[in-house]
Amino acid sequence: MAKKIDPFAHVVDSDHIEFFGGMELQGLDYHIGGHTVPIKFILFITAAALIVGGSMIWVGRKMKNGDPPRGKLWNLVESLLFFVRDKIAIPGIGEHDARAYVPYLTSLFLFIFMMNLMGLVPFLGSPTANIMVTAALALVAFVVIHTSGVMEMGTQKYLKSFIPHVHMEGGAAMQIFGVVLKWGMAALEYLTAFIRATVLAVRLFANMLAGHTALFMILFFIVLVSSPDYKIDFVAKQGEGVQNVMWGGMSIFSVGLVTALSLLELFIAGLQAFIFTFLTAVYIGLAKHPPH
Repeated sequence: MAKKIDPFAHVVDSDHIEFFGGMELQGLDYHIGGHTVPIKFILFITAAALIVGGSMIWVGRKMKNGDPPRGKLWNLVESLLFFVRDKIAIPGIGEHDARAYVPYLTSLFLFIFMMNLMGLVPFLGSPTANIMVTAALALVAFVVIHTSGVMEMGTQKYLKSFIPHVHMEGGAAMQIFGVVLKWGMAALEYLTAFIRATVLAVRLFANMLAGHTALFMILFFIVLVSSPDYKIDFVAKQGEGVQNVMWGGMSIFSVGLVTALSLLELFIAGLQAFIFTFLTAVYIGLAKHPPH
C-alpha cells in the first residue's frame, strides 16, 4: 500500500523536499546533542532574507544617485518602499517619528510577503504557516514596540503609562472601588502588551496555514476518487468506467477551483504582510504616545 498523504506535510518543517515522481531532496537537517533538527524552513527563511536584503540594497544605491526609476523591477521595489512609508509607517506612528522606523517596517513587510509567496511555489512551503516562525517575528516586534516606548519616555514613565488615571467621587467605599478599578485596568493593560504580540503571531500563522491546507484538500479530492488507498464504497461499486469519469470531472473541478483560489492566496499573501506590519506600526505609535 502506498504511503498515506499527510495534508499538513507541506506546512511543517522537515528534513526533505518532495518533488513529482517520488523524487526527494534529503539531508536538510543537523544534529545537536543527539537530536535531529530539520532546517528546510531555515533555508527558506534565509533565502527570503537574502532576496529582500539584496533588493533593498540594490534599489537604495539606485535611489541614492537621484536617477528616476527605470525598469519594472526598480519601479516595483521602489513602489513597495513608498507604500510602506506612506500607508503604514506615517498613519501608524505619525509623520514626525515615522522616518526612523521605515527601514524596519519595510524589511518586515517584504520579508513576510516573500515567505508568504514561497507557499505558492510548487514543492516549497510557507515558513509563515509555522507558529514558531510567526512567534519569532512577533517577539522581535514586541521588543521594538516597547523599546520605542522606553526610549521615548524612560523606563519608569513608560511603565506608569499603562496605569490609567481613575477619579471617583464619593465616600470611602467609592474610593476603595476606584483603587480596585485602577489596578484592575492596569493589570489588563500590562496583559494587553503580551496579548498584542500573541495575536500578531497567531493571526499570520492561522491565515497562512488555513489557506495552504484548503488548497491541498481541494486537490486531494482527485486522489480520493482514484486511489485504491482511499476507499470510497460508492465509487468502488460503480465500476472502472464510472470511476474514470468521476476522476476526470473531479480533476477539472479541483484544478479550476485551486487556480482561482491561488489568485486569492496571492492577494492574501500581501494582505497578511500588510496587516502584521501595520499593526506593528500602530503599536509602536501607541507605545510612543500612549492615550493616557
